[in-house]
Amino acid sequence: MPYLTVAVLLLALLGVFNLALTFGVVRRLRERPDPSVGEEWDRSSQLAVGDPVGAFSAMDVDGFPFTQDNLPEGLMVVFVSPDCPACEETLPHVLERARAYGRERVLAVIIREGDKPGDPEPYVERLTPVARVAVTDMGGDLTTAFALRGLPAYAEVGADGRVAGTGRILPRQPARNRPSADVAV
Repeated sequence: MPYLTVAVLLLALLGVFNLALTFGVVRRLRERPDPSVGEEWDRSSQLAVGDPVGAFSAMDVDGFPFTQDNLPEGLMVVFVSPDCPACEETLPHVLERARAYGRERVLAVIIREGDKPGDPEPYVERLTPVARVAVTDMGGDLTTAFALRGLPAYAEVGADGRVAGTGRILPRQPARNRPSADVAV
């Protein structure tokens, strides 16, 4: 009988210990901020719809200069990097969307990541037939102008050089005849 009493007491203590740990975990989870409240975690840019694109001056790989002042309305700007596994995954979708938009309405910005070994040339070769392509460093004029926070990313330029859309997802169709639904890439 004493063995049975000790076993029941040990099980009761184990249950109380388990309950205390569960309450501790629940309390810690309640202290964590909810990513759906406040800052948008999926946004790739700090620019919101309606914000103007910042000042920049850049040159595409064909040697043509462009600035925020001469970006056409409806331009889709896509940011990718050869050092980014998610960018490599989404590149076929980017190529498909770029074909739908047309070469003159897509600017592909390839980000070099400082001293990382990623070579931008394969991306340049794949994107040049379907988009104007620029190669820049993170923290350069283009990434600063669009307030880039993560990769892959896209932004649409609307009227007067203002952002019409931004995110990590690409639109299904060109802006001029696109419904409001987007598709993840």
